[in-house]
Amino acid sequence: MLRSVRDVVGYGLSATDGEIGEIADLLVDDADLKVRYLVIDTGRWLPGRQVILSAAWISSVEPAKRTVVMNIDTKRIKEAPAYDPGAVIDRGYESRLHDHYRFPYYWI
Repeated sequence: MLRSVRDVVGYGLSATDGEIGEIADLLVDDADLKVRYLVIDTGRWLPGRQVILSAAWISSVEPAKRTVVMNIDTKRIKEAPAYDPGAVIDRGYESRLHDHYRFPYYWI
């Protein structure tokens, strides 16, 4: 079943060991319109901070519960490279992000 982006924004997001916030936005690759990253508002867990996580790292989605589960623990998310919504996401940032989480690059 297909869902509108408007429906997905606001889904809760959980790591392997706890809740971390909710989906605030999706980042789409302008070359092929694939959703590459989820922008996560960490809310009360890390107030005033947003992180991005690759859509490829999703472990499961529970539409009835409006929840996405990531295959990453909270410690690694907390220590992730900072995300600045006003900055351009370039290949250097993506490399640091993927290296931090120890997941392969999607562009290779």
